Amino acid sequence: MNTHRARTGADIRVARFLHGRLTSIMLAARRAAGPTPAPRPGPLVVSGFLNETLGIGRGAKLTLAALQDAGFDPAPHDLRAHWRNRAFSGAPAPAGARGVWLLHCNPPEAVASLAKANRDEWKHVYRIGYWAYELERVPRFWRSAASLFHEIWVPSRFVADALKGVRTPVRVMPHPVTVEAAARERPPELAADKRHVLAAGDLRSSVTRKNLLGAVRIYCAAFPNPDDRRRLVLKLVTRDEDTAAFAELRRLAGARSDIILITRDMSDAEAHAVLAHCDVLLHPHRAEGFGLMIAEAFLLGVPALATNWSGNVDYMAPAPGLLLPASLIPVRDPDGVYAARNARWADPDIAEAAQRLRAVLADPAAFRPQVEAVRAELARQRGLWSAASLRAMPFARYLDSR
Repeated sequence: MNTHRARTGADIRVARFLHGRLTSIMLAARRAAGPTPAPRPGPLVVSGFLNETLGIGRGAKLTLAALQDAGFDPAPHDLRAHWRNRAFSGAPAPAGARGVWLLHCNPPEAVASLAKANRDEWKHVYRIGYWAYELERVPRFWRSAASLFHEIWVPSRFVADALKGVRTPVRVMPHPVTVEAAARERPPELAADKRHVLAAGDLRSSVTRKNLLGAVRIYCAAFPNPDDRRRLVLKLVTRDEDTAAFAELRRLAGARSDIILITRDMSDAEAHAVLAHCDVLLHPHRAEGFGLMIAEAFLLGVPALATNWSGNVDYMAPAPGLLLPASLIPVRDPDGVYAARNARWADPDIAEAAQRLRAVLADPAAFRPQVEAVRAELARQRGLWSAASLRAMPFARYLDSR
């Protein structure tokens, strides 16, 4: 039996309160210390969950690689190792007392990382936070935490809009998405003589936001009767197979011979291979800060049907036929991850999504121009990570060598 305990709503509320308190303590300490000193030139450090399969970990690795490709020399810094230091505070700052520290994690983790490090060192460092959020307005303590940084990078205009009103400069820096070149070997779960519709999600996140149950409903509405020529592939990342969400997905898969589950651990290359060998990605999310898997699908030449709402719209605007119509409804999250009052997210139209899924599978060539248009937009976005663009940004003046 898996002994990992999923976070409950009460756990999340307590964590949210503690993060807010820690942010307040950090801000009070900074005010008591007097004016913030000017950063000193030095090295570039990128912190993140660099050894994990979390989406935010994948994003950090992409940022690290893009900076390297642009001719910078970023030092990778894994946050799990940083947190294993037993000292509550005073641990060495990864950049020392100078240079640039890019923390590619959201405020709960970023503030905890700053609190653990020696402030007498990092107060001299130019600090960048790379944040992603999925609703229209970030939690209140995120706004307070922004003042601990010189600038905030976000992956989409949707997230930038969620941070409107913060005094710290916010820069839209879309994920510099790439896919593994080794994504061409067919995974054993995907038979060569069948058409595959992929729906995927991390059950450690909000299952309701990812809307995997919605994907199953869309597929079943599009194809009421199982057909041996076609499969819905549910690729799940989970630490706990005892959750109600996993049980329901397993029940639905067991009820139809044309739905399969994939839960094995995968490298980035293996995950990209699954995506590359599917005929369409079905992604009826309720909200996304960016939609990394959606972008990866397009780069692999796979059409993605995704909700016409939130971060993915930035790069999917050239593909209106692949955007799923949706209405906005109040957020109701049984997982307890999203509890903001008066918040909204999307509710995709099942019938319309089913019709579009049938159309894409029936004539994929008709959607090829839209796939290519999205690929072109993603390439344009990656241009923001060019050497010329990055070296013109404020952080570059605080590096030892440019």
